This record gives sequence, C-alpha cells and structure tokens, in this order.
Amino acid sequence: MTFFRFLRISSFLLLSHLSIGEEITIRTASEKNATAVFQVRVPAGYDASRTELYRVLVLFGGRNTDGKADASGRLGWGEWADREGVFLVCPGFRDDDYWEPGKWSGRALLAALAELRRRYRVCTSHLLYYGYSAGSQASNLFAAWRPRLCRAWVSHACGYFHRPHPGLAGLPGLVTCGDADLDRYAISRRFVAAASRAGERIIWKTFPNRGHEVPPESLALARAFLGFYHRLYASDLAPSPPPPPKGTRRPNPAKPPRVPVAFVGDDLDGTYYPASSKRIRGIRPEDRVLLPSREIAEAWGEAAEGAAP
Repeated sequence: MTFFRFLRISSFLLLSHLSIGEEITIRTASEKNATAVFQVRVPAGYDASRTELYRVLVLFGGRNTDGKADASGRLGWGEWADREGVFLVCPGFRDDDYWEPGKWSGRALLAALAELRRRYRVCTSHLLYYGYSAGSQASNLFAAWRPRLCRAWVSHACGYFHRPHPGLAGLPGLVTCGDADLDRYAISRRFVAAASRAGERIIWKTFPNRGHEVPPESLALARAFLGFYHRLYASDLAPSPPPPPKGTRRPNPAKPPRVPVAFVGDDLDGTYYPASSKRIRGIRPEDRVLLPSREIAEAWGEAAEGAAP
C-alpha cells in the first residue's frame, strides 16, 4: 500500500460540523504525528448558498504549536478572516521535520483540505500561506512544494527557505524579519537576494531593533499583502463550470489579471515612490522593492518627500 493511499484511507473527521475552534484529525505514518490535528476557523457570516467559494489561509504557528490559539483569531487574523471571508486552517504538527511537506505533512494537509472541501464551499486549489518562526519555514516550503496550489505566501523570522528556482517566478511571496534576530535576518537577506536573481517575486521588509517576535507592523503588511492577492484573484473562487457536452472542447480559461507595479520601495531607507517617478533611477537595482498596490506600499514604508511622478 502506498503512503498516500494509507493516508487517504486512514483519514477521519472527529466531528459532524466544523466551526471556530473545532478540529479535523488525520492519521499519518509520522511517529510524532500519528494523528495530525488541524484547527479550523469558519469566517463569520459563512453562507453555504453563496455562488463563490471561500478562500483558505493555512496559518502555521511557531514550533510545535497546536493551532488552537491561531484558529481562535489571535494576532488579529480572526478579524481579518471575517472581513475577507476566509477560512483559517491551522495545523498542529509536531517534530518529524513537519516543515518538509514532501515527507508526510504535505499529504496530511491535502487530506485535511479534502475533508474541509467535502463539508464547506471552499477553494483548496489557490491557497494563502502565512507562518512565523518555525511556521515560516512551513509557509515557504509548502508554497514551493506545490506552487500551483498557492496564490501567495508570507514568512516572518524564517530560518530555512526553499532553493530559489525560476520555475517559481510566478509565485508572489513576502519575507519579513527583525534586524535584531541576527541569524534569521542574515538567512532571510541571502534568500531574498538569491530568489530575486532567479526571477521570483519577493517583497522584503526588515523591522529595526526587533528580535524574534512578531511586530504589529509585520502583521499589517502581511494582511495587506495577502488581502491584495486574495482580491486580485477573485476569479479563483468562481465555481467550476459543468463539463462541456460530449464532443466539444472546454473553453480556454480566462487569463489571470496582470499584477501591477504601483510603487517602488528603497530598502536602504524604507521610503517608496510611484512606479513612474524618475527618482527610482537613483535606487540601486538590488535595493528596489516592487510594491503592487498603495495599501501594500503604505504598510511597507513611508512615502518619499517630493516623490512626484
């Protein structure tokens, strides 16, 4: 029996109806995670009769967290999820290299999402990921593991990233870290530079005099970033059309919207300019941060004085 088949056959749900603070439990072959528990938060006002599907944000907490506090909406994610109409799925993984999705945890997440989809009108093919500390490693590595399943990802205070690859150029990411979190700051800077050279779309932001913590400013930026891609790709949530009549071709799907560059940030001083400003020429290419919306730009830094187009 294959591992995936074992996982699929042995998955089960502990409850008949999911709600805030309740669980999906999946059996796995992991020694420390014989039953992997996923906490689920349903957004307020969930409407099973609505035409559009609901987005899912997979929220990875710190090392070996059980997901309960994250699913309860701490750090402001509950309010954001209610406002945006997004489900929170918070894994409670422990040890066994759970941030490496190819080993076992990725299939466990897919099984949990399949059960969630069976119960709710959710889109599980264009996910959002957010993680901090050890969870930031999971957010990054899960996104790179199955990039077609990810719409955008955020990693804060990350100590281990995927190897940059041109094949991930279409996958938007946000990396943040405090500059007093010395090891992770250095690792993050090296990753962002390498990923940018490989053509990946990474926004970078450091927070002065911050250690291994989650600053409110980083959360504001993360929510602006994820909210932007959630809304920009609202077409992800359209229900699948019925199959075409036999003997006819399914029409080609509409092209995704073009992601703009609205502003350009200067990593050296944290200021940003309109993308059409001539003053961008004075920013070294390696210090340019491409920002796709005003909301993201305002959460990222300060508007430069006299930065007229």
